[in-house]
Amino acid sequence: MASNRRAGYCCVTNVHQCVLVHDDAEFRTLVNRANFVIPDSVILQRARSLRYGKPFRPTMKGADMMLELCRRAAAADVPIALIGGRDDGVLDTLAANLKAQIPALRIAFSFSPPFRAPTPQEDEDLVRNIAASGASLVFVGLGCPKQERWMASHVKRVDAMMIGVGAAFDFNAGIVRPSPAWVHRYGLEWLYRLASEPRRLWKRYLTTSPRFIWLLSKDVILVEVLGRKQAF
Repeated sequence: MASNRRAGYCCVTNVHQCVLVHDDAEFRTLVNRANFVIPDSVILQRARSLRYGKPFRPTMKGADMMLELCRRAAAADVPIALIGGRDDGVLDTLAANLKAQIPALRIAFSFSPPFRAPTPQEDEDLVRNIAASGASLVFVGLGCPKQERWMASHVKRVDAMMIGVGAAFDFNAGIVRPSPAWVHRYGLEWLYRLASEPRRLWKRYLTTSPRFIWLLSKDVILVEVLGRKQAF
């Protein structure tokens, strides 16, 4: 889609996003409208496999997915844009790291928005700058659910393919140390991240993860045991 300058967006989903989708009808609609919804969560894929009797498919970490897409963009001469990051310094480090690993990558535009809501003029300027840069693959690292809302609200204004990669900006910038491969393989990414950033992430993982397990169990009981066609 990026090679053909087709507009759209992709949500990289995990347990946290699934719980938000369950609770918020408006958010559920915009995630379901995405061109692609790709999990980077081993737990989510295991749950899908067990619940629906489908083969388990290994997942790729969001940070690795971003790097692989950058490699493919460089090979296809597709310019990219980076929207997000904690601040300009992190975004500059991210861009430098990407260029160091993928010299042929064309980073046409990068911008770290303020944490406050942008003014209409600031938003219009951002859309205009993305268009002027020629970027046709836009990585959005604003965190969930902010990045999904941003992509959905801009899909008709940004003539590019967008993908929400969240914490991948921090990992690929070297701000947060990535987990070893075995951590992801065994579905312990949540525990690693909680240990790495407990103050910021404790509420997310200690509330959404148990709730996901409860909702999944309830779904299995209602559908498989009680015979309902659909639980939710």
